[in-house]
Amino acid sequence: MYKVFINDKPVIFSSGDEIGEILPGTKIVKVESPENMVESFTIFMNTGDYNTLIFTGKGNSLELFDDFISYFRYLEAAGGIVRNRDNERLFILRFGKWDLPKGKIEINETPEVAALREVTEETGIEGQRIISELPSTFHIYEHKGRMVFKKTFWFEMEYDGMETPVPQTEESISETRWFCQEEIDTVLGNTYASLTGLIENAFNT
Repeated sequence: MYKVFINDKPVIFSSGDEIGEILPGTKIVKVESPENMVESFTIFMNTGDYNTLIFTGKGNSLELFDDFISYFRYLEAAGGIVRNRDNERLFILRFGKWDLPKGKIEINETPEVAALREVTEETGIEGQRIISELPSTFHIYEHKGRMVFKKTFWFEMEYDGMETPVPQTEESISETRWFCQEEIDTVLGNTYASLTGLIENAFNT
């Protein structure tokens, strides 16, 4: 099963046996062709008739997902969930929401290198190291009149330094802050739907 977010609403690609419980506000579309999938997505994007869109069909979820991606400009980014020696996690406040440091992968750059670089650029800390790779997230947004599909690679990182994080204001980051386990509700109450699973898992490890 694959999940993509647009405007904090999920679009799910699933084989029939993966769907599970159907919540109110969910629309299920059986894919007959890539064109009917895109048409259904456009309706979902432009109306508020339902909150979740599920695509299912003859192919497996990966085949549906790949067909869908082909209709968008594709970009890759990378970022990190950084843990310090006090078991706190580092967040940035951007556009009024708590977010994780991340950014576009540059030419000839691996996701790991990009993630480490972006954390340093957006928070000012150095010396963090990757511990493990985390599940990627996917979201869609409009840029200059064109729809963009972005895959973000995520990595768990450790930081043993004592530097005070500094927000990269030129990237519209207004605050950097370490959060402890007891403050997770503050983050989850004001973040993006695509990040909630990552954040919950990060605080539970």
